[in-house]
Amino acid sequence: MTATNPPLALDAVLDLFQMEEVHDGDVLARYVAAHPQFALQLIDFSRLIATPDTEDEGGLTATEQSRVDAAWITHQAARPKAATDADPLARLSGDVGKALAVKLGVPRQVITCIREHRVLASSVPTPVTRELSVALGVPQPHVIAAMARPPAGMAATRSYKSNGPPGSVAQTTFEQVLTDAGVSEADRVRLMADG
Repeated sequence: MTATNPPLALDAVLDLFQMEEVHDGDVLARYVAAHPQFALQLIDFSRLIATPDTEDEGGLTATEQSRVDAAWITHQAARPKAATDADPLARLSGDVGKALAVKLGVPRQVITCIREHRVLASSVPTPVTRELSVALGVPQPHVIAAMARPPAGMAATRSYKSNGPPGSVAQTTFEQVLTDAGVSEADRVRLMADG
């Protein structure tokens, strides 16, 4: 009576293959010839064994970290800006507006008029737009472009008690805003000097 070995299961063949000391092409060819029904699995398993482990517990090198940081900065710069960045003048409320009013020596209502786009951009002297640029942290041309936008509806930015909604506000000159705010003649001359 001849004893025949029962056919090995896939797991048993892969275990035997893994136990081999060398996993070169000759060993693979021998296993594929002996177990042709598992040829694809043996080839895939040999590739898996030949692939070095890439799991690194040491963290990133300085070069890798700098690449990640550079990519993150690029990503942050490409993302859409917040709504207040779309209109830099919107940041003229609170402490920023108060500090700018003190620096220019004007009442806060002048800064409010600028924030609400009620001042003609062409009438604002260069030194004032320069101070706005510094206070807002944006280039001077961006400040001038923001000021050139039409005024937003007053109902959206302020509340008033009246029988009807406030009408649209026309833009006026910077000098007229200073006059309406009660700025003295000497301060108006100082602010209007285009130096």
